[in-house]
Amino acid sequence: MIAVGGLVGAGSSYLLNAYQRVAGEAIFEIGRRLKHVKENDLAHGEFGKWVEESVGMTHKHANKFMRIASELEEGNYASVSNLGVAALYEIATLPPEQREAEHVTSKGEIKTPDEMTVKELRELKRQLKETEKQAEAERKERERLEQA
Repeated sequence: MIAVGGLVGAGSSYLLNAYQRVAGEAIFEIGRRLKHVKENDLAHGEFGKWVEESVGMTHKHANKFMRIASELEEGNYASVSNLGVAALYEIATLPPEQREAEHVTSKGEIKTPDEMTVKELRELKRQLKETEKQAEAERKERERLEQA
């Protein structure tokens, strides 16, 4: 058995799961606090410099945290804290109606976004975008035929 911090087995699993929950909750809290500072504590245009110098985080990364906190309900996603920032950001940038829907992955598996890997989420977003483009092309073709 592998010992983690002197603990073996069930104790290690319990601690690791607890830390994962804390990490998931922290993602939302960081996003909320960054958003608060940006909206209430700094003049317009100062946030990027402040977050890089004071927090040590890139502006792009800070925007991801804020988007997660703004777009997702913590109650639905904090319990799946093993997702991490990248997956939560991909979910946050999905259309709201697609965030809890079941989708078929490229491997033929049926999953909801919170069950997908980052790679699967990015594939899903590409599929949704392609479907949207096809629907738009069909709409334009119908309009063209109706005008003819």
